[in-house]
Amino acid sequence: MKMDYITFINRIIQDNSIASPVQFLVSGKDLFVRNAVFFDIVKRCKKNNDTIIVIDDANFMRELDLNILTICGYKIRNGMSGDYCIYNPFKLDTMKEICRIRQLLTILEYDEKRKGKLLSYLSFICHMECIQNSIPNFDLTLEKIMKYCTVLAVEGHLQNLVNTDIIDEKQHMALLTKYSECCSAAADFEDCLLILMPFIRGKSIVFTTELPELIVFSTGEFGEDEVIRSLAMQLIQFGLEESNSRNLTLIVFDKGFGNRKCVFNLLKSLPQQINTHIFSDDIFTLCDSTSLATLFNRFTARVYSRHLAMESCQEIEKQCGEIDITKTSYNVTYDRRWKANCPWDILRGKNKTESYTQMAPVREPRYRKEMIMNFTPGNGIVQYMGYTSLFTIYR
Repeated sequence: MKMDYITFINRIIQDNSIASPVQFLVSGKDLFVRNAVFFDIVKRCKKNNDTIIVIDDANFMRELDLNILTICGYKIRNGMSGDYCIYNPFKLDTMKEICRIRQLLTILEYDEKRKGKLLSYLSFICHMECIQNSIPNFDLTLEKIMKYCTVLAVEGHLQNLVNTDIIDEKQHMALLTKYSECCSAAADFEDCLLILMPFIRGKSIVFTTELPELIVFSTGEFGEDEVIRSLAMQLIQFGLEESNSRNLTLIVFDKGFGNRKCVFNLLKSLPQQINTHIFSDDIFTLCDSTSLATLFNRFTARVYSRHLAMESCQEIEKQCGEIDITKTSYNVTYDRRWKANCPWDILRGKNKTESYTQMAPVREPRYRKEMIMNFTPGNGIVQYMGYTSLFTIYR
């Protein structure tokens, strides 16, 4: 029996006291199904007063019915306009913050030696700012780092400290020597700053507001540039972790083809407390089957619509499992002897022997891959807490 997918999920929740929070994995080409699930997520977010963060790596926002957001009162904000600092990566106060900048440098293909030299360079700048401002701790910003972008600028700052009697000549020489040891990292890092700058300049982005907002990060605009897409997603993840709010919902749009390692890395490393949903044209092309099994554990509700690749349809067939099918065979044996074929016996059907045989149950796929490939618009399969059903969304 077909029903609406949300009715199916709600019935299971009502009958199960330990039902898990609903986090959707939606895979397939059906735009009608995608719109319907997206609308349901937005309504749930509105009810919980959640801010919605969208990482659009597939340019799906162009295809979605944005009237859904207007109906729910959500205002759209472009998180990658260049006006916001998604996350300040130059904090060096804790090992956690140092690990974060090391992760960013790994994306930029820094080896361990270059990482160490750059951290020394940033520590030097931080120490200089602490001396100038007479404070024990100082958070670096992009503007502060740019003050020390050349050797001439550093020498000028050091000489100013000497002239104002903040340091003496001995300290001046010590700091100058220290700078000479790590200054080679400055030139390399200046090139990287051009890539980082659009994401870390401007005022700090606020992920939670009193008014309902949907913040869009359109990483799909970067095409196949894996480095920039990975940097953007990593900074967004750090920003979400720093917000420390439970009133956040993350939605990831995946295009279903091409190099999407950054999408997989984001999903596998996101903290469990961040409510996450993913929409993909074909989730089965994201990574290998072993990694995909790990990823699937994050999403309690899975919705499959029509897929174009038979291999992916076969994977869905496996995901939905098998059922016992009992088949019956029918056999007729006719008696061709002359005595058994008199008109009276033929009329009464006594010239033959009929037999019905019930076979032993055999295991067959619950839903065949051929059926999945030929789903009509609005039809699909929903899985939740081990239960599976066909569904139809009525227009």
